[in-house]
Amino acid sequence: MDSNIRCIVSDLDGTLLGPDHSLPNEVITAIQAYKKQGGLFTIATGRPLLTAQSIIDQIGIEIPVILCNGAVLAVSGKVVERICLKAADIADMLIDAHVHGLMVLLFREDSIECFAKNEEVEAFEHKERIKCNLVAVNDSSWRAGELEKVILLGEIEAIEELWSRWSQELNHIVEKFQSEPNYMELISAQTSKGKALERLSDMLGIDKASMMAIGNQMNDLPMLEAAGVGVAVANSPAELKAAADYICSASYGAGVVEAINNLVYGRSMIT
Repeated sequence: MDSNIRCIVSDLDGTLLGPDHSLPNEVITAIQAYKKQGGLFTIATGRPLLTAQSIIDQIGIEIPVILCNGAVLAVSGKVVERICLKAADIADMLIDAHVHGLMVLLFREDSIECFAKNEEVEAFEHKERIKCNLVAVNDSSWRAGELEKVILLGEIEAIEELWSRWSQELNHIVEKFQSEPNYMELISAQTSKGKALERLSDMLGIDKASMMAIGNQMNDLPMLEAAGVGVAVANSPAELKAAADYICSASYGAGVVEAINNLVYGRSMIT
C-alpha cells in the first residue's frame, strides 16, 4: 500500500527527545533522510520558542512549528500566531494554587515567571536549560498582559482538586491537560495541538489526511486525532495508545524512526 504521508509532526519531550532530553544523532539522520525524499517535518511541543529554538535549529526545520501546546505557531524564529490567556482572568486560581503549595510557572512571550522555587522547578529549569524569574505573588504587576500557557507542578491529585474548585468558572476559557507525571498545563480553550495542526495544514496547503502526528502524552491526543495517521511511541500511556493508528514497539526517538521506516518507507518512498 502506497504511503501518502507528506508531513510528519512530532512531539519533543518524551517522543523525539531521549529520556535525558537530548536529540540522538540517529534521529536527526532519519529526519534529514525523510526531508531529502521530499517529506516535510516539524514539531508540536509544549515548549515555548524560548526553549525550543535550539532543537529547531538542530533539526533544521524551515516550516512553521507548533509551540506551547498549540497556543503559538512560529517560523524562522518569529511568532506568526499566538492565542493566549489573559493573566487577569486566571489570577485568582493561580494564587489559590500557590497558597496550596503548588508551583506555578507563567509563560510570557520572552520569559518564564514563578512565584517560588523548589526541586520540581529546578528540575524543569535544568530540562529546559532556562532560569525562571521569581515574581512576588502579592505584586499585582504579574496579573497584567497575556500568558502563552501556565504549568502547575505538584501532585496531580492536588492539581485536580484545585481545578474542581475553579472548573465551573474557568472551563470556558481554559483548556487543561497533563503533559508529565507532575505537570498540568493550562492554555486557551480556543486552541490545542490538534487545532494548531489544522491551522498548519492550511498554511502548508497539505490535507490533514496526508499528515502523521507522533506523541507520547495525553496533550498529544488532539493532534493524533486530527492527523491522517496518529502514532504513539512505546512509552505512551494506555489511553493514548488506544487512540493511535499505530503503536511503536520502540520508545522516544527510536519510535519516531520506527514510524518513519514502517509507515513511510515500508509502504513506498516519498515521490
